[in-house]
Amino acid sequence: MDDQAWDELALVDGIARRATWDATGLVLGDDAAMVHVGHQAITVCADALVEGVHFDLSYWSPAQIGAKAVTVNVSDLAAMAAEPLWILSTVAAPKSFAVEELLIGLEQKAEHYGTRLIGGDLTRADTIVVSVMAIGKQSTPPLRRSGAHAGELIFVTGPLGLASHAFSRLAQGLDVDRRTRLALLDPIARVQEGRAAARGGATAAIDISDGLAIDLHRLADASRVGFVIDELPIAEGATELEALAGGEDFELCFTAPDHARVIDEFAKAHLGTPLVIGRVIDDVNHRMLGNRPLAPVGYRH
Repeated sequence: MDDQAWDELALVDGIARRATWDATGLVLGDDAAMVHVGHQAITVCADALVEGVHFDLSYWSPAQIGAKAVTVNVSDLAAMAAEPLWILSTVAAPKSFAVEELLIGLEQKAEHYGTRLIGGDLTRADTIVVSVMAIGKQSTPPLRRSGAHAGELIFVTGPLGLASHAFSRLAQGLDVDRRTRLALLDPIARVQEGRAAARGGATAAIDISDGLAIDLHRLADASRVGFVIDELPIAEGATELEALAGGEDFELCFTAPDHARVIDEFAKAHLGTPLVIGRVIDDVNHRMLGNRPLAPVGYRH
């Protein structure tokens, strides 16, 4: 990867490095902050969906917008193996927008994850902005981006690229089957998978919301390692580029040293078997897809 690509990636992650920290003042560089309240580790994150940037009203319903705002945040908790507890939300929208429908979607999706909406705010604006803060607790040590070691396997929790494929077709006004449409409009955060990975000895994790390539680079940067991807699990109908760089999948990518232990924990939890896609190596500059370099391509906020 050239110096310009490294500089761009560092700039993109600048806010994350400044904003995610633990109670000791140690910068984590993850998607969530961890603090201690008494003896309990609490994990907190916040994210926003903006009309025209993260959703288009021509194919997103108000309820789906609310639901996705919850999932985006809960997925960040899932990547740290946290258990979601509460949701707060601030909504800015025009008077004509069906805010009540959005709140129903938000509440129902929060309930799906075993959490609930406990507060927030509503204000008028010309553009719809839905901001959510999710609060969770750690019953296992948190999975961070910085724990991967050479020799470990790289896993993902499912095939990639279907959500990006749906977006591409919808943006072109093309037909999209229900399964493909829901991959984009109603994704599911991998909460149980994150906790199973932690029990299975996972050392590092990240959610693939911006695309496997860029998010795996972020994990490798934090861990100061390289990687080789041997198998790319492309969802049926999607392309390689969509699987690598499309984002919006909300699967988890994690590293672990013991394949059998990981598989066993997922089976005990009655979850789909995670897929081994590659391995971690020492050389921080060696980041490959098969026999070619893998650039940090993906969604840049």
